[in-house]
Amino acid sequence: MNTKLNFKQIITAGAMAAGVSVVINAILFYVFKAAGVFTDDIFIQPNQPLTIVPIILSSVMPSIVGACIFFLFEKFSNNGFKIFSIVSIVLMVLSFVNPFVGIKDVTIAYGVVLDVMHVVVAMSLLYFIKRAKN
Repeated sequence: MNTKLNFKQIITAGAMAAGVSVVINAILFYVFKAAGVFTDDIFIQPNQPLTIVPIILSSVMPSIVGACIFFLFEKFSNNGFKIFSIVSIVLMVLSFVNPFVGIKDVTIAYGVVLDVMHVVVAMSLLYFIKRAKN
């Protein structure tokens, strides 16, 4: 496990994580939209309810940006995956507050499902990077 990944391997892992995150988070979105958790009267931006587009973007962008950040950890340290894992988990936990402070009138269920979506993205990226390392 001491071998360092190259940029192509890391970006491939990031792309795979993005794809899996999009599929899982899209399923979660549609299930919880049908269940009435995601409603059109809670706005993520002024007069804009949550749609599939922000779900897709919020699954893809962190995966690709995270893969690029991992590349830097991998390139400039001897413990790139360990450091990146710790940073990722800390940032994921900190992100749990975001739905509750960033969305006006958010319900507990709405915020918790968004937090689960954060977990999907972070764990998917860590899984695919670890898989590439092995």
